[in-house]
Amino acid sequence: MKNKLFNHTQWRLTLLFTSFLIIFLISFILITYFSLLSIVTHDQKEKVIALAHEEMEDHREDLFEWYFKKKEKKHDKKDAIEYKPEARTFYFVLSRDGNLIDGDENKPEIRSEILSHIKSWQPEENEVKRISIHLEDGSKEDLLLSGRPIFEHGSYLGTIYAGTNISEETEIIQTLLFILIVLSIIFIAASALLGYWMAGRAMVPISNAFNRQKEFTADASHELRTPLSILQSSLEVIEAEDRENLSPFSVTVLDDLKDEVKRMTHLVNDLLLLARTDLGKEQINKDWFSITSVLEKLQRKFQYEAEKAGVHLSASLENEVKVFGDEEKITQLLFILVDNAIKYNVPGGDVQVSAVKDNNQIRIEVKDTGVGIPLEHQKRIFDRFYRVDQARSREKGSSGIGLSIADWIVQVHNGKLEVRSGEEGKGTTFTILLPLIK
Repeated sequence: MKNKLFNHTQWRLTLLFTSFLIIFLISFILITYFSLLSIVTHDQKEKVIALAHEEMEDHREDLFEWYFKKKEKKHDKKDAIEYKPEARTFYFVLSRDGNLIDGDENKPEIRSEILSHIKSWQPEENEVKRISIHLEDGSKEDLLLSGRPIFEHGSYLGTIYAGTNISEETEIIQTLLFILIVLSIIFIAASALLGYWMAGRAMVPISNAFNRQKEFTADASHELRTPLSILQSSLEVIEAEDRENLSPFSVTVLDDLKDEVKRMTHLVNDLLLLARTDLGKEQINKDWFSITSVLEKLQRKFQYEAEKAGVHLSASLENEVKVFGDEEKITQLLFILVDNAIKYNVPGGDVQVSAVKDNNQIRIEVKDTGVGIPLEHQKRIFDRFYRVDQARSREKGSSGIGLSIADWIVQVHNGKLEVRSGEEGKGTTFTILLPLIK
């Protein structure tokens, strides 16, 4: 139980540490990627805008010559375009009719696709357009384009377009992103292992303190059993020999003492049991036994308590339902559940106990019509010393560890303990599922 608790805590600490690290690394990668992309893109945009302005100053005369001096001359597009394989920039001069008048380029095979993007585009001042062109070999060219329209006396003559290839920059940024992701995965894996180790180291003093607490609880509980037994025996002797000679007040005090000693003995026994389970020293002796007989005995034992509380106790049992387990522990489990069902019931209420075979398991239900358990408390009722209603629990003599013991007993039998309580004041049903196989 202890190892499971500390392992669970260690894993939770590791998961928490790793989650924060993942969030930090993802934020770092995104900020780095988009910041670098923004810086590079902005720099390239500034360059292509400057390039468009430069080409406009150099080639606006080409448009004037086309319309006013040599309009009758038919230009050959192949002769008009200069091939520059080493250049990363290019420009095209287009007339208002869409004719390609002049330009240079480094990849003639993508000219037609570039022209299809720019023929219907009249760029505004400092406007930049980004396009991606997929080549036949599967590669991709990323281009930034800008342009300057040319007017003469208010008449539109054409546009000078300039562009630059940013494929290398894009590839470098994407490669950097891939490297960051790979390094982050490696770093997260290494950090998770380191976090698990550090969490384990951090749990050592807590584990030692927990062990000392368990040992103290076990020793104290063991030492208290003897004086409590002597006290109980002494009270029984006094009652047997002098009860008739005691005043009514003294008799009341004697009965109260007996009840308190009984309650303390029960609490000490429960604490000792929990301490032994934590230390792994509690013996479990499993064998086949009749759960039907156990429930019949419990019904007879609790009949008086139920009548005293004004509660009707009934049992619905199949003939000779047998279970493989520790008869003493299963009896204690059912004792806890039936005792609670009577304690936290209402006058005139019912407690129903049933045991049936359900496929390869035994289903035992303890159902009451009592005060119920609010939904927000249902997940914690199996915690040690947890009580839904502190004042009512003390009034009923509850220590808050009964359901913890019940939950442990079910766990060591590889079963399940479930609770259903729709709403406060509508009763509660505890369901025990125990496997039939060994």
